[in-house]
Amino acid sequence: MTINKWGGLASILIAVSFVAAPLIYLTGNLRDASGIFTYDLADFLYGPILAASLITVTYVLRELIGESAFRRMDLALVAAVLSAVGMAAVAFIRASNRHYHLIHPELNLEDSTTVLIVWTTLVAGVNAIGFHFLGWAFVLLGSASWTSRLFPRLLNGFYFLAGVSSLFVYLFPDLEGLVLFLGTIISVWQGILLCKLDIRKYTKVG
Repeated sequence: MTINKWGGLASILIAVSFVAAPLIYLTGNLRDASGIFTYDLADFLYGPILAASLITVTYVLRELIGESAFRRMDLALVAAVLSAVGMAAVAFIRASNRHYHLIHPELNLEDSTTVLIVWTTLVAGVNAIGFHFLGWAFVLLGSASWTSRLFPRLLNGFYFLAGVSSLFVYLFPDLEGLVLFLGTIISVWQGILLCKLDIRKYTKVG
């Protein structure tokens, strides 16, 4: 596949991760026969898949439009990597915590107020780091795309709105849902455009 199609595939995977993983976290039940598997799937989507896809998409966009906004695209790639690390760390913390509880049921850790407070605070803090840097990546990508005219203005507007909202998830956790919703729209739309893109119009490819 050409580089733009790799970017399109990665973008669609971001949308799948943004929708499927939070849905499993909210509705999953470890007591079901497939409960552990579904939670492990959510961790895989929110961790390795989301991290790799976010970095891949940003790298592809950097290759396509880097010449017209190379400083912003370099910064966007750095922000995407930091966001990917934060998102993956959240998934790994959740998985490690859950499996430790399952392996040691005799400890009754789910009934410990201290454990629950520490775990919730840790996950919320690391998750906020991931979203904060995702916000910088979105803002920079939207700005660079606006300059290069790679994507429609409306899509760039979604980038800015999602980016600014994501920057403040650490202060207003309820914004996370809006960011995931806008991020899904961005990723699906962007994925379709990248798959249809005429790669010959862009000289910085490879």
